Amino acid sequence: MKARNDHVSTYLRDTNNGEPVTVTMGYDRALDYVFCTVTAKNGDIVYTNLDDDGAGTTQQSVDYFRRVLATLGLRVPEALFREVAFDQRRRVGNRVVRRVAEE
Repeated sequence: MKARNDHVSTYLRDTNNGEPVTVTMGYDRALDYVFCTVTAKNGDIVYTNLDDDGAGTTQQSVDYFRRVLATLGLRVPEALFREVAFDQRRRVGNRVVRRVAEE
């Protein structure tokens, strides 16, 4: 049974020549933590909370990832953060939202 929520969004990076990336952020109900991964178009991991000493599986603040994404030069809609925070507060599972960045 899936207990992880993925809010998958594709955005253009403002740095590195506008390289397209996929931002995957959500709340893992089974493990009770917020996660965030940024993947390049070629599949390379640009960022993952699992490699971030400040996040790992213990970071519970959606706002932490707002700062991480801003540092990477990514502008992500506020709705992404709001919905992940909502899922975390309500312990919602099995929800996938996909967004594509506007040009």
